[in-house]
Amino acid sequence: MIRRESPKGFAAVENSPESVQVNQPGRALGGNPYIRCPLPPFNATSDTLRQFNEGGKIPTRRVIPLPVSTTSGGGGSVTNTTVISQGGGSGGSTVVQTKLVSATVTLNAPALTPGGIFTATVTMAKSFQLLQLTASAPLEIRMYGDAITQGGDVPRATDTAVPFEIVPGVITDVVFDTAPFIWSWQNRIGANADPVQNTNIYVTVINPSQIVGSASAVISILYLPLES
Repeated sequence: MIRRESPKGFAAVENSPESVQVNQPGRALGGNPYIRCPLPPFNATSDTLRQFNEGGKIPTRRVIPLPVSTTSGGGGSVTNTTVISQGGGSGGSTVVQTKLVSATVTLNAPALTPGGIFTATVTMAKSFQLLQLTASAPLEIRMYGDAITQGGDVPRATDTAVPFEIVPGVITDVVFDTAPFIWSWQNRIGANADPVQNTNIYVTVINPSQIVGSASAVISILYLPLES
């Protein structure tokens, strides 16, 4: 406390002044104590208007109302979306829903001498997901999206990595050397890469053995057509 008669202008105060009560959110009449987030309100509601200026002098609380619950009983809601193709005419609309069904293509490879190569073209789909590859003999099987890549990859030795940075058309390369000759893919997508896209896929079969020749073999490719 300041006194004029005090030599230095100050004097001790025996009784401390009453403490100033700090305004607390929700104490105003009708205030909502559960409102949170000290941010500007996005919309004007009774809650935001009551608590924007509780004390009447200085704005004390700018809030966003609690989100409105869309479920009851503590449960949740799940929305399932089905992709369909829909076309309309003058009299209404037609909805077509297509289910994906796996397919199998079979290739008969002739007997190959050690290091022998057999190339073929099979009909699959414009784009597809590979599921499983089986063979009746120990062979190396390569698949390509276009014939140019297939021809340029012939000199590559077995078990040599594909230079993917300059050879983009190689779909897969599987070497069977131990029975059973079955390979299952989990994440292999392929597509035809010809200038005019079609359903052709180019397959190269190699006998990697350097000791004996292989007998004729049956190769089966199980796939899921994605684009007909």
